[in-house]
Amino acid sequence: MAPDNLWWIEFFDSPDALVLSNFPDHDETTAQVAGIRRLVNLKPGQLACDIGCGYGRHLLPLAEEGCDIIGLDVSPMMLRIARVLADEQGLQVKLVQAEGQRLPFASGVFDVMLNLFNSFGYMDDEENQAMLCEISRCLKPGGKFLLDTRNKKFQILFAPYRQLMPLADGSSALLHCSYERDTERLVSIWSNPENPKQIYHTASIRLYSPSELEQMLANAGLTVSERYSEYDGTRFVGFERQLIYLCTRPAAG
Repeated sequence: MAPDNLWWIEFFDSPDALVLSNFPDHDETTAQVAGIRRLVNLKPGQLACDIGCGYGRHLLPLAEEGCDIIGLDVSPMMLRIARVLADEQGLQVKLVQAEGQRLPFASGVFDVMLNLFNSFGYMDDEENQAMLCEISRCLKPGGKFLLDTRNKKFQILFAPYRQLMPLADGSSALLHCSYERDTERLVSIWSNPENPKQIYHTASIRLYSPSELEQMLANAGLTVSERYSEYDGTRFVGFERQLIYLCTRPAAG
């Protein structure tokens, strides 16, 4: 991949990512964690992995509840924060720095794998597909995969838009989001409100339709069990912001 397509490496190693990412608050995260456990039917003794775990927003509460879970992320900063928070809470959590499209795990070891909060689609089509294939490879037969991603129709409907956002140092940035039809990517640019040519950060996410996503999941050997729009189990109809897939790696035989 071209270096200018590796935007997430710089973005998620910046303190600004902690405020620009619009992470849900504690109450919403608590509800999501309860939903994750329910949707994948997470049981004691199962091994789980959170791909793109960030600073451990879902990882640490799951570990606190007794889940044997590994967190993986490409960002050293996010993993450092996750380690500090885990140590403060007295949690024994395994954290791994690696890329989702090249997972450093043996095949068929996880009962559950997670990829949450729009952390899919950062790469090009080939690498995005490779990530799903790697997740499938690392799942046990009968294992479950929960993918929380963006609904393409919703994102296109609400792009372009502009919004003032805080930066980590207390100053502000102007966020401009737009959908590029030729690349089918949602592009976000954070710039100086007084000088738009001064760009602080950029992001670019490939948006896939449900049919495209389902083909990619099938190509990876994953079977879609359910489509949700909320962690409470509300079924996805088509217009919602969120698209959550519950998938299974079919058992052999």
